Amino acid sequence: MRQFNAQIGQAAQAVNASQGVLVDLFERIENFFRRLEAYVELPPTEGMMEIIVKVMAEVLLILALATKEIKQGRTSELTLG
Repeated sequence: MRQFNAQIGQAAQAVNASQGVLVDLFERIENFFRRLEAYVELPPTEGMMEIIVKVMAEVLLILALATKEIKQGRTSELTLG
């Protein structure tokens, strides 16, 4: 029973750590979009549009990687549990 309780404690700590990382990730993305709002109000130049497209592609990549990590974490929890 003690081993089971220890595993639950470790799992809870891992979940808390993962949630903290996700919250930080989303806060950073939110900050980017807030800054982007200021640029959207200006007439876009070709260079600005290229940069915005590149940054948006990077944001999508980050979200895809985060999603993949979450899914892998769930899969490993199911197989280890």
